[in-house]
Amino acid sequence: MIKECVVLNDEVINIGPWDYNRQQVLLSPAEYDDEGKVTKEAVYEEQTTNPLPEGATIEEREIEVAPDGGLVIKGSVQPTGDELLGQQLTELKIQAMQQTELLASMGAELAATKLELINLKGANQS
Repeated sequence: MIKECVVLNDEVINIGPWDYNRQQVLLSPAEYDDEGKVTKEAVYEEQTTNPLPEGATIEEREIEVAPDGGLVIKGSVQPTGDELLGQQLTELKIQAMQQTELLASMGAELAATKLELINLKGANQS
């Protein structure tokens, strides 16, 4: 199937339409009189918070569904099942390391708090 793709430096960085993430941004708030009636309406402007990267182009490319269900450019080299499992394992190891680091940090913080409490109790008993 043919789909619109965003290409940057000869590499497809997005398959499908680009999400510009347009949002209404308040330029000036509404103004009210002493009785609470609106004397001037609020002014909003739609702004793009995720512009297309500089130098990117939108092209139509032939795509196909990959074994994992994602969309890929037809004929592109895709990771094997073993490579995908390796990537998942690496991600899980990184998450475990981050959680271990967080727990160690929390333990140190708890120990410091206990010492502070002990010191406060000692100071109050004197």
